[in-house]
Amino acid sequence: MRTSIIIFFVFLSSGIFAQNDSTLTLEQCESMFLKNNLSLMAGQFNIESAKAVIIQARLWENPMFTTELNAYNPERKKYFDVGDVGQKAFGIEQLIYMGGKKRNEIALARTNAEIAEQEFADLLRNLKYQLRKSYFSLYFDQLSYIDISKQINNLDSLIKTYTTQVQKGNLPLKDLVRLQSLYFGFKQQKSDLYNSIIENQRDLQVFTGSANNINPKPSEGETMYFQAESTISVDSLKSKALANRTDLLIAQKQVEAANTNVKWQKALAIPDVSLGVTYDQLGSAFKNEVSMSVGIPLPLWNRNQGNIKIAKAQKSQAEVQQTLTQNTVSNEVFAAYKKWQEAHENFNMLNAQSTKNFDDVEAGVLKNFRDGNISLIEFTDFMESYTLSMVQFHQFAKNLVDACEEINFTTNSKIY
Repeated sequence: MRTSIIIFFVFLSSGIFAQNDSTLTLEQCESMFLKNNLSLMAGQFNIESAKAVIIQARLWENPMFTTELNAYNPERKKYFDVGDVGQKAFGIEQLIYMGGKKRNEIALARTNAEIAEQEFADLLRNLKYQLRKSYFSLYFDQLSYIDISKQINNLDSLIKTYTTQVQKGNLPLKDLVRLQSLYFGFKQQKSDLYNSIIENQRDLQVFTGSANNINPKPSEGETMYFQAESTISVDSLKSKALANRTDLLIAQKQVEAANTNVKWQKALAIPDVSLGVTYDQLGSAFKNEVSMSVGIPLPLWNRNQGNIKIAKAQKSQAEVQQTLTQNTVSNEVFAAYKKWQEAHENFNMLNAQSTKNFDDVEAGVLKNFRDGNISLIEFTDFMESYTLSMVQFHQFAKNLVDACEEINFTTNSKIY
């Protein structure tokens, strides 16, 4: 019965909101999102950038080539005397990293690339949640909009009739005012829903890169939230979240990166060695001298103490952040579970009262009122109750979908 109600309203809403719109299932909407979303594109470039850092970390410093050429020979009174009896010297020098610097630098770059990948996955998780939330919010708001618009149309014709009768003195003014008051109340609800619809349309256009408004038309399989049974447990949800949450994986990788950074900073304190070979044609103790050179800085004052201390502090900070993220994940899962329980109970409670005959009852009450079989007070009370019930039904349905989506989001798993 629940599915039949949803399908009925899908076709009803598509006729009203589909003008110049793109009518899409949730799957189609998500496909456009994955293809066109600019935030995801930017996130992918961030991964490429992080992987390029690994390439750079593997590279050694280029060798240094030096040359010395004679500018003026005073004995021979000759400029640029670099021939067989002149003077020239050449040298080449290479920096050799010591203490595992390169190994730790590469490891840190790899870990940062893994963090970038997890950050992209977390961005995808957040944007997809917002997309699905906006999609179903728009869908159920449109259903409520249809119901209220229908009542406004009914009241509009009644008010015109009452206005004519009041002017003729056949009906009291207070009856017209009562109808107008109900009418204005419905108009305000319609205006609020319209604003919400516009905002969700805007968000969906941004998420999907669509130039047209999106008219949601979920398939029957995409509304299975209403068939779900209460079989989940908060402990199982927490286990899934701790295993799958991308923000928790990021926190774990940041601890790993901080540990590697400490090792790297300690390695940077170890002096590197410069090895070189030089050739001097005439300027040394004897002709055509070939020499080797070894250079090493003396770690007397700068032993990278400050950076090592910073790295250790960052490691402690990352460990605390990891614990905080774990606690946050557990609390978010518990809160999402409690919201789902409440939403599930409310939807079942309202649905158990059966809304399938509401339209027939509403049509009957309207006819009886026009025929003078029920009073104005009875009619307006029913209209308020009827509209409130239909709007509440859609709101409870939306709350249930939101609660199910939040469980999927907080566990980073496909529970629903």
